[in-house]
Amino acid sequence: MKLKNLRIELVNLPHIRTPVEIWRQNIRPIIWKRDNKECTKCKIKLKLNECHIDHIKSGKLGKNKFINLRTLCQRCHILRADHRHQGMIDNALKKGLIPPNWRELVWEDETEL
Repeated sequence: MKLKNLRIELVNLPHIRTPVEIWRQNIRPIIWKRDNKECTKCKIKLKLNECHIDHIKSGKLGKNKFINLRTLCQRCHILRADHRHQGMIDNALKKGLIPPNWRELVWEDETEL
């Protein structure tokens, strides 16, 4: 009986995130260099500290495998069609990073994994 309950608890564990140190020091620079230090959407050159590493498939389906990661500039990351970006959109509007007509600029992801 206890073993059955333990199994249920293990199955329902939350998604484990990559530690921040590993992300910043290892994964982020590798993806940025692989993507030629530029936004994969608009092609502007980016410094490492400016780039956003985006999950192509995010949420429960998203993994930190390199094939699922890409470099975006802040603007392209904000304007990517993803319901999880609402907080980023609100902040970007307040800071003037995107225009009031931002909905016209939202782009759908065409990348298939």
